[in-house]
Amino acid sequence: MSFLGVDLGTSQAKALLAASDGTELGRGTAGYDISTPQDGWAETDPAQWWRAVRSAVRAAAAGAEVSAIAVTGQMHGLVLISERHVVPVPAMLWLDRRAAAEAAAYRELPGHLLSVLGNAPSAGMAGPMLMWLARHRPDAYGQARWQLQPKDWLRLRLTGEVATDPTDASATLLYDLARDAWATEVADALGLRTDLLPPIRRSTELAGHLLPEAADELGLPPGIPVAIGAADTAASLLAAEHPGSAELPGNDWALLTLGTGGQWVRPAGSGAGPDPSGRTGLFRAVDGSAYRIASGQNIGVTLDWVRRMLRVTWDDLYATAAPAAVTASPPVFLPWLVAEAGHASGGWTGVTLAHDREDLLRAALTGVAGLLRELLGDLRAAQAGPGPAKVMLSGGGSRNQGWRDLLAEVLGVPLCPAGTPWLTARGATLIAAGIDRPPISA
Repeated sequence: MSFLGVDLGTSQAKALLAASDGTELGRGTAGYDISTPQDGWAETDPAQWWRAVRSAVRAAAAGAEVSAIAVTGQMHGLVLISERHVVPVPAMLWLDRRAAAEAAAYRELPGHLLSVLGNAPSAGMAGPMLMWLARHRPDAYGQARWQLQPKDWLRLRLTGEVATDPTDASATLLYDLARDAWATEVADALGLRTDLLPPIRRSTELAGHLLPEAADELGLPPGIPVAIGAADTAASLLAAEHPGSAELPGNDWALLTLGTGGQWVRPAGSGAGPDPSGRTGLFRAVDGSAYRIASGQNIGVTLDWVRRMLRVTWDDLYATAAPAAVTASPPVFLPWLVAEAGHASGGWTGVTLAHDREDLLRAALTGVAGLLRELLGDLRAAQAGPGPAKVMLSGGGSRNQGWRDLLAEVLGVPLCPAGTPWLTARGATLIAAGIDRPPISA
């Protein structure tokens, strides 16, 4: 038996085909464009998502005997769809900052309402985005039937069924973390339509079966079972904890994922509450427990900008992490090219005529590592402990020894690479393999 995991990430889609024992049987990836029509905006036409998914799946699994499919994808984005599943406006992505005023409006809510959300308001989350659309695109808001997260739109495209799961719902600022249900009283207080909120179902639940039209475009037979799926971080956490991954010390470990953004993820344990500082988030895991996350935007997106501006490959960039590349009085790089957490801008300081391109590149790596160290401090403060004793590293550059060594030095914690650089897609294959099928009638 083989299982297909489809990961709708930021700027690219990945498809992974794996056997029941975890052996990887096929991979595919395809990119898509992120549009920034105005400063602070980040959006995509979901038709681009579908084209990328189609290419990735055909590369990974076309012609294979696929037993089940599960989807995962970037958290926090927002897709409006009509009754006929038409998308009236481009999907808003988690990088989008246009809903800053709406996020501020959240903070005016009574304390008993704000507390049920478990997370501090952020412009990149679905609730503020939905408020922005209601205010600035009332035409699209009025004709919408559902608001969905990216992976839920993709699963709708596969099965025709509308739903979400707790891992994505808990990241919308429209979800009551303690009750595991939509926080309709919060939506009402904000003047939002509660009829836009889709049914919440378990990540491993059977959502439906692959439609003939979608199957034809993907090069797969119709009728394949499709699971509800999970948000990307929750899928990665599931894969990290699965047998066959690196041995982890009880709950005293963390997952560090490096992609367009970067996230520290740590199991939160039972009874975990919101972070009073608001610097970390608390979301649902696939198994119904909770995990705490400290995230930053200026990780891969910043390094990619540096790489493109200085016209080097990723390998060239990571090569400068080696100690031999260090010079006296190196320049300092501030990584905040996207405004976040009180930091409005970034760039190099302390640059002299004695420095060269390699110095600038290594300074960028060191600056991003320093940001990750700040985020680790936020996680430790929220968990009230020094840990973690061990860190699993996944994502961009995790296989590069020089970059791992630099990170370990700056962070002061031991790092071990994940068993696969495709940890999120691997989590989706595990969900597909564990899909809850309805009982067979007698």
